[in-house]
Amino acid sequence: MPSAMKQLLASALGYALLASGAGLAEEIPHQRSIALIDKTWAVSLDMTGYRVQADGVKPDSRRYVLATNDAAAMQLSVTLEAVSGQATEQGCLAHLHRIAQTAAAPSHAGPTRTEINQLPVFEYLLHETSAGRTDQFHLFACTNKDNVYADIHLSHSGTTTVDASQLRKVLESLSIVAAAQPGSLDYFRAGSAPYLQGQFKQAIPHYERAVALERTNPSLDKALWRLLVHNLGVAYRRSGDLARAKTTIDYGLSQEPANPSFHYDLARTYAGMNERDRAMQSLHDAFLHFRRSNDRDPIPDPRQDVSFGRFMLDPAFRTLTESLMQPAI
Repeated sequence: MPSAMKQLLASALGYALLASGAGLAEEIPHQRSIALIDKTWAVSLDMTGYRVQADGVKPDSRRYVLATNDAAAMQLSVTLEAVSGQATEQGCLAHLHRIAQTAAAPSHAGPTRTEINQLPVFEYLLHETSAGRTDQFHLFACTNKDNVYADIHLSHSGTTTVDASQLRKVLESLSIVAAAQPGSLDYFRAGSAPYLQGQFKQAIPHYERAVALERTNPSLDKALWRLLVHNLGVAYRRSGDLARAKTTIDYGLSQEPANPSFHYDLARTYAGMNERDRAMQSLHDAFLHFRRSNDRDPIPDPRQDVSFGRFMLDPAFRTLTESLMQPAI
């Protein structure tokens, strides 16, 4: 995958959206609901005053939200993780106990076990004595529903005395609510998590839902839509379903006939079908449109692409690839 596509995919997933500049962080008005794609319920928290710095799905399929309240020097993270069996209160307690053991150090005050609205909570204060360092107050909570654990971590870091009630207030607002209907971006993120792990069959159903929504109610920007079509085509091809891979890329080309990446993907698909002449034509079209475009992310070198390995000893195919890789005059 070209570097620009990797960066775009990481940003879309959300785990790389740690805001480093204006415009990335999203201010939250009041309640924020966080859900897994296949659940009808969501964890809801009052996050007034916080700004979202990351919101997405990690490559291991955990849903992750990171938010900060700069005025109060507070940070909040929420992680939803599905497990193979039933999530239990005992599992939450075991998780918090592991955190407590990690926190058991001479520089820590605590950890202290408490409950907030029947929610098990561990909290501790980390004293920093070196010059320029500040105290840190941490609060960890866990709740469970169905086969999902929700981990909540709140922290304060600063030279002023922390008002722990501000952190506890967020947990007091926690509730389980009905999840909103997922959109194209939600399904795209859900599919991209297994896709990045090479689990292409698991990615396909989520990508299919995203494409279906885009056909009837487009909401993704053009860059993400192109990546969605590309990834679904690759997932089909890598899963051995070449017919659906071709159908997907044909859909992409029906919307953007001059897209070099789609033509190149089609060439790879034809190669998998052992259709040399069509693969050659699609490769020719890919480089033709690339040279006419302003695309800065280069097309892969087909001579180094294993997708075309079966044709590389063919004189006509080899001659074409050599000519395509010559600098444009």
